[in-house]
Amino acid sequence: MLSSVAPPGRVAEPRSLSVSVVRTARQPWPPFLVPVACFLLAAPPLALAQTPPGVTTIERVVAVVDGRPLLLSDVRAVERVRGLAEAAALEALVDERLMQREASRLPQAEVLAEEEQRATQELLERRPELGDAVSAADLRRLVARQIAILKYVEFRFRPQLRVSDQEVRAAFEADPSAGDSWEAAKQGVRERLERRALDERVEAWVRELRGRADVRYVGREPPAGTP
Repeated sequence: MLSSVAPPGRVAEPRSLSVSVVRTARQPWPPFLVPVACFLLAAPPLALAQTPPGVTTIERVVAVVDGRPLLLSDVRAVERVRGLAEAAALEALVDERLMQREASRLPQAEVLAEEEQRATQELLERRPELGDAVSAADLRRLVARQIAILKYVEFRFRPQLRVSDQEVRAAFEADPSAGDSWEAAKQGVRERLERRALDERVEAWVRELRGRADVRYVGREPPAGTP
């Protein structure tokens, strides 16, 4: 999911975009949109990669999306909070930046300061290890991005979902694990079909965004299968 890649070109690492900021221990943050409504706070605890003692990470640009740089620290945050490998974290961050930019154009997707603070606190209560793994600023940025995307998806796509009673009945009858009681199972079956439909719309949206984007990778090859 969210793995499609627009035709990015490869560029030489631009020295002018490198940031000579020394970072200490990096920071944190959901298997994205699985389903979309679970987003950030649904991610389970994971073993965090630790920076060896005495080793610091120098900030640098790892990709440029429509002329805007993505920094290594942002990738590290996604990597640690979501438990992804670096390459997968980079692709997830590209997708999220594109979605966030689109969401920022919708007033209904505005993230209030109290929403960001509350969601960040809830995440740290669930996963206190993130407090030592990711900076507070990076964590708040991740949370705010996810809230904005979720609000956009709920506002734009949720009202379009239409699952008929016939579709629900057909799914119930085709699922041996649904049980024998139609009345007891139908609401759960409907919700499952709606989640699937929502995921499909989000995937199509991301493919569209990627198709219009200029994604350039710095110091690495584009993902396999990219033209």
